[in-house]
Amino acid sequence: MQNSNNPYSAQQIEKNGSKTIRPLGMPMLSQQQWVEKLHKSKYLEHDADFYNQGDLVSELENRVAKILNKPAALFFTKGMVAQFAALKTAEAIKASKKIIIHPMSHLGWDEKDAYKELLGLEGILIGDSTGPFSSQQLSEIEHSVSSLCVELPLRRTGFKLPPFEELEKMRDWSRAHKVHFHMDGARLWESTNFYGKSEAEIAKLFDSVYVSLYKGIGGMGGAILAGETEFIEQCKTWRSRFGGDSFTAFPLVVSALDGLDNQYQRIQSFVERAKRIAQSLKQFDELDVNPPQTNGFFIFLSGDIEVLSEKARTLNHQFELQLFSQVNRYPDTEKLMIEIQIGANHEAISDREIEAYFKALLEN
Repeated sequence: MQNSNNPYSAQQIEKNGSKTIRPLGMPMLSQQQWVEKLHKSKYLEHDADFYNQGDLVSELENRVAKILNKPAALFFTKGMVAQFAALKTAEAIKASKKIIIHPMSHLGWDEKDAYKELLGLEGILIGDSTGPFSSQQLSEIEHSVSSLCVELPLRRTGFKLPPFEELEKMRDWSRAHKVHFHMDGARLWESTNFYGKSEAEIAKLFDSVYVSLYKGIGGMGGAILAGETEFIEQCKTWRSRFGGDSFTAFPLVVSALDGLDNQYQRIQSFVERAKRIAQSLKQFDELDVNPPQTNGFFIFLSGDIEVLSEKARTLNHQFELQLFSQVNRYPDTEKLMIEIQIGANHEAISDREIEAYFKALLEN
């Protein structure tokens, strides 16, 4: 698997003649399209924020804090900075540089060892490519630890989630060992369907929660970190230290509030569509389709990666759509893998088109 932060390629905004290729996953809007969306927002009548201060920033923080049922929330222009602020604050409180992370989590896989090189933290890596680590694996750790970090879902292993009972056991372990329990909830909104629980019920287990404002919510970017009031107040210092006090971030704030108004309630439909697509693709014997737990899932297949990749590029233009970014080789195996994600404009692509696309992709 290629270590790419961007799950979608520039092909999403390429033109096929006079038509735009339709993405199944997260829409990648042009600058003009973003400007047009912002122009329609009811929040434009408000003053712009300055250095993370303003009525709209407060409204955004309060709304997400209420959804998560946390006492306090803090806006960040980037999720990575939000998580770093949480980890550094926990390090100071717990007096330990050691953090527990999954090697294929966003912190362990995508940020080029920033937790070590930038934060000076030491990672205790547990788990493998088969899925999330278990509470039993925590019992084998003998070091003093500042934070236990769990990514919900664990994207790089196929958007997989641990059972809720496992999260409860991890919570109990964290409390018993005085460890800060942190959730990388970039896709928390998409995980509630699996658990049959609200965001607040899941977040209750954790000391701090980071959520993304641009994935399921559909904003231009940004994140919220939520937790206890004193903890969040201390995170403000680290936000400043990491250069997170932007002069203004109103496009992120406005688009996030629009997303909460208009897209938040639609996220469960993304998950249900993922389940339907996965079920329909099981008709192809050449595909090993992982059952979706969120709006994303993996498909494993065999073949020549270059041939399949070239065929996919051709089919994207032929069908005027894009179902996935690229064909990857899954870590530590000979398997080839395709990552499917369902985004806000998925209804523009029919099930029949998806089936026809994969039939053509698999033809010799």
